[in-house]
Amino acid sequence: MPKPRIIMSSSPKGGVGKSTLCRNLLACAAHAGKKVLGVDFDAQRTLATWSERRERIREAFPDCLPIPVQEADLSDWRGALRKAKASGAEVVVLDTPPSIEINLSAILSLSGEADFLLIPCQPSQDDLDSAAPWMQRLSAARVNAAFVLNRANRRTRSFGAIRTKLLALGPICPVEIPPLEEIAEASSKGLAIADLNKAASAETFDGLWSYVSREAKL
Repeated sequence: MPKPRIIMSSSPKGGVGKSTLCRNLLACAAHAGKKVLGVDFDAQRTLATWSERRERIREAFPDCLPIPVQEADLSDWRGALRKAKASGAEVVVLDTPPSIEINLSAILSLSGEADFLLIPCQPSQDDLDSAAPWMQRLSAARVNAAFVLNRANRRTRSFGAIRTKLLALGPICPVEIPPLEEIAEASSKGLAIADLNKAASAETFDGLWSYVSREAKL
C-alpha cells in the first residue's frame, strides 16, 4: 500500500485556526481527486464534529464529497497513525491540541512523522510569542514546517510587522488566510470553501493547497 502524505497543523495557542486549516486542506485535497482522511487528536473534537455535520449534509446532497475523520488520542499516536496509514488514504491531515508543553514529547514525535507541518498564526504579538518557540523547536528537530498567517489583513500595520518577525524565525506560507465570514459560515454547515460556488476566498485556498501539496511532495 502506498505511503500517504501526512500534513499536520500545530500550534501551542488555542483559537488560531488549526481546525479551520485542516478541514479546508482536506476539502481541497478531496476536490483534487485525492482519497483523504482527517485525524483529530484534540480532545474538543472540533474536526470530528465538523465531519459529522458534513455527513448529515451528504444525506441530502450526496454529491458533497466524503471526508472521514478518525478520532485519536495523543497517548496512542503511533496506533492512530498506523490506522490512518492502513486506511488507503492518499492524504492524511492531522489536527492537534494546543498546550503543546503538556504533550510535548508526543507532539514532537508526531511532528517528525509529518511530510509538512503548518503553524497557523494570527498577526498579533501574543500569537507570535506563542508560535516562535515552537518553530525553533521544530527547526532543531528538522521538521519541514512553515508559518501560515490566519485572519490576516494586509492593510493593517500589525500585519507587516508580524510577518517580518515571522520571516526572521522560519519559512512562511506565501498565501495568507483572510478574515472572511464565509470561512466560518461554511464550517458551521460541515462544508469548506472548496465546496462553495463563487466564494471570495476560493483563490486563497486554491493557492494554499498548491503550496502545501508541493511542500508535502504530493
